[in-house]
Amino acid sequence: MEILPALEARYQMHLTPLVDGADARTFAGDGLVFKVYSPETPSWQPGGIYAARLEALNMTKAGLGEWVVEAFPLNHHGILVIKRYPGSNFVPERFTNQALDCLAQFFVQLHTIREPGVVSQARLQDRLSQFGGTLHDLPQAQQLVGWLWQQVEEVAGTPQAFCHRDPHAGNILLKNPGAAASAAEARTLPEALVVDWVRAQPDDPARDLAILTTGTLVLLGEEKATRALQAIVRRYPQPESLWPRLRFWVPLTYLHDMHWFRTKEPPGFEAAVADKMPKALRFYLDFSPELT
Repeated sequence: MEILPALEARYQMHLTPLVDGADARTFAGDGLVFKVYSPETPSWQPGGIYAARLEALNMTKAGLGEWVVEAFPLNHHGILVIKRYPGSNFVPERFTNQALDCLAQFFVQLHTIREPGVVSQARLQDRLSQFGGTLHDLPQAQQLVGWLWQQVEEVAGTPQAFCHRDPHAGNILLKNPGAAASAAEARTLPEALVVDWVRAQPDDPARDLAILTTGTLVLLGEEKATRALQAIVRRYPQPESLWPRLRFWVPLTYLHDMHWFRTKEPPGFEAAVADKMPKALRFYLDFSPELT
């Protein structure tokens, strides 16, 4: 029996496909979202019921447990059922100061969840070596890798916190106008919601904010993105130590994106370099050590 008919029979509702993510197929029906995790995944990637339960646990840990309905196995697949948020993917036109405040509050709270260990110096060096090798024929990338190498010791040793690790625009939902059905719901329904928690792990909070910047906030334009990032960082208990690390993590994230295109989607590599390399260099070179 195929998964979709089995789900419809179990829940007695018609389900419609949503845009699939990198890890799961998704369907929607009657106020619910169903994420279907295949058991057939690479050895390094969780799949099946393990992935469904892992995401449910991560959501609960992140303070989003109220959105989780259940996780269960079905035909060797893992099914995660969550309440459907009345919103849609991030677009600049609908990003308000209220949504920015909501995201700032959420990430500050998320990153208060301390995790064992510190950011590994060897891991940072391995990443820089990897990106330097992949982008060996790009002089600007080589120069940037050299600059970031000098900052490794500054970032290494940072205490880890619980991080989403993939807050790009596809994983940031903004509340639809008029979504609240009552005054009470309007007070409790967040202006923005961070979804897709299967990859959440301990990491440097600055890395989360870097991905948020390069994958989401940058859609506002670079200047507005930097101002929004500064507004978020100012909400942290120790912004003066967090802010300088972003000079490392934001350019490194752009390098990662270019590495990804060259190794995973080669036809898009040239366009990615044309878009991301100047942004990485501008962020690094124009970076102010003072949080204005």
